[in-house]
Amino acid sequence: MIRIKRYDHISMAVPELDPQIAIMERLFGFRFAGKFENEEGYFGANLEIPGRSGLGWEVLAPNGPDSYLHRFLAGATGPGLHHVALQIESTDQAAEVIRAEGMEPWGHRPQDGGDGRGVIYLHPRSGGRGFLWQMYAGDPWHTAEPFEETRDDTLGIIAVNHLAHATRDRYELTGWYERVFGAYPVWESPEGTGEGGFRTRVVEVQGAQLRFEAIEPSRDDSFIAKFLDARGESMHHVTFEVRDFSQALAACETQQVPVFGERSGVREGAKWSEAFIHPRYTGGMLVQFFWQERPGIWV
Repeated sequence: MIRIKRYDHISMAVPELDPQIAIMERLFGFRFAGKFENEEGYFGANLEIPGRSGLGWEVLAPNGPDSYLHRFLAGATGPGLHHVALQIESTDQAAEVIRAEGMEPWGHRPQDGGDGRGVIYLHPRSGGRGFLWQMYAGDPWHTAEPFEETRDDTLGIIAVNHLAHATRDRYELTGWYERVFGAYPVWESPEGTGEGGFRTRVVEVQGAQLRFEAIEPSRDDSFIAKFLDARGESMHHVTFEVRDFSQALAACETQQVPVFGERSGVREGAKWSEAFIHPRYTGGMLVQFFWQERPGIWV
């Protein structure tokens, strides 16, 4: 497995930077941390995610007609979630793991410059399972401390819980997460048709910063089957834990952002609630948020 120090940030790509920054600040309670421009074809903005996850959030937008981001934005998986960045011990060691899996690393810059730096990627179409993975060695890129968002007109996020990865085979995909990234299984839904036409298996990453959920269709007419038919294997949604479910619903109503799929239940004597926000209101990504009365009740 790749020796990971920490998960650095989650990145999304959108057509325009400023409107997306406003969404992330206003509804999600993220803190703006600055803009940048990359010579390879994009503008970017760094934001901090409220709560305990210690993750950054990056927004990318093309900086001209020749930007490579246009291909992503016009493709089946864009706009929306673009990549995850990880700080690792060694890009050379990561390359060995990747090749042992029968995959080929992309954009590998070895750590041979004397400064201990390096970068390596898993491309969506050649090993990344429909998603881009950016890994780097050296000094951390994102160093902000976790913070609490106290405004009552935001979702009241306290953690990033997971990214959901749509697949035809949940066991095969989570096995890949285990072998490549050293994640370990923490929960799975039972066999059968599955409520809502899907089944899941959840793994937690080294350091417990977040989880990944492999979500597979349990029947041909399920929404996951339709997603896979249209987009192929890729990230399906991001899930946040919120401090107060009523506050989160009220924030959406105040900002004229409708929710759907609202559900509540009780598990082991503790309550939980969840809901979704459609990608058209978030810059292209499906968002799930939940509240739980006691840690570990909602999975």
